[in-house]
Amino acid sequence: MIGIKHLKTIATLKETGSLVNTARELFLTQSALSHQIKDLENKLDCQLFERKTQPVRFTPQGMLLLELAHEILPKMEATKCRLKESLNQPISQLRLSVECHACFHWLLPTIKEFNNFWPDIKIDYERGFSYDAIPDLLNDELDLVLTSDIREPDTLEYAHLFDFKLKLIVAPDHELAKKAYVTALDLKNETIISYPIPRERQDIFKYFIQNARFDGTLKTVDQGLLIFQLVSAGMGVAALPDWLVTPYESQGLIKSIPLGALGLTRPMYLAMKKDMKDNPVYRHFLNTCKLNNGR
Repeated sequence: MIGIKHLKTIATLKETGSLVNTARELFLTQSALSHQIKDLENKLDCQLFERKTQPVRFTPQGMLLLELAHEILPKMEATKCRLKESLNQPISQLRLSVECHACFHWLLPTIKEFNNFWPDIKIDYERGFSYDAIPDLLNDELDLVLTSDIREPDTLEYAHLFDFKLKLIVAPDHELAKKAYVTALDLKNETIISYPIPRERQDIFKYFIQNARFDGTLKTVDQGLLIFQLVSAGMGVAALPDWLVTPYESQGLIKSIPLGALGLTRPMYLAMKKDMKDNPVYRHFLNTCKLNNGR
């Protein structure tokens, strides 16, 4: 009753957030996609997601099917990879670095899941975080880099993983907490707390504050938990990805606010050498990242 194509459709719908993008990703017409989903809902006698929501909001029944997709699809991909492995040069390790501190929230579980299928392949992430890891990738000192910024596109392949919202977080009693959204002017005199990344590489300055006047203070700390503690104590504000913000906001420790009326959306890519983009091991790690982001 439930086929692999249905699971791929549900997983892609979660990833893209819309029927239009899902149809494009799966090379289907919108009519064919709508028919496929409607046929599945009729067979299951339930609605899988709410129509006319952006991004798509799944029903409890849809979430159960999504969980099944997250369980089955990586196993299918791993099996395909193993079948192809004999045709490719064996890989014993993947050297990984990230240009996003907050990625460790979902990356470590992703690595664990990947190693469940590839126990003989070591994920070497001893380099951990680097605000500029692309030169090492170009010099063959790394195999994979998680990044939001495309550089050297003629030499490197940037596989899109997902898009995320960057949210401003403040203490619940902060004067900005009641605003529907913040402007660059609202941050003019604030203390902005961030990971130790050069100001010119920080998304909040590069894509939001930009050329607006900033007379405040930039305070850097190494640990994400400390950022939340400082913000909750009213000692500054911070801009962090939505997946990291949600658990703390649900406890009432902080309040999140969109950056601008439309919010600030940023992409996440997995960068690699172009000649490795079709390698089955790389593809499996890529797909595992896509399925695990923000969960």
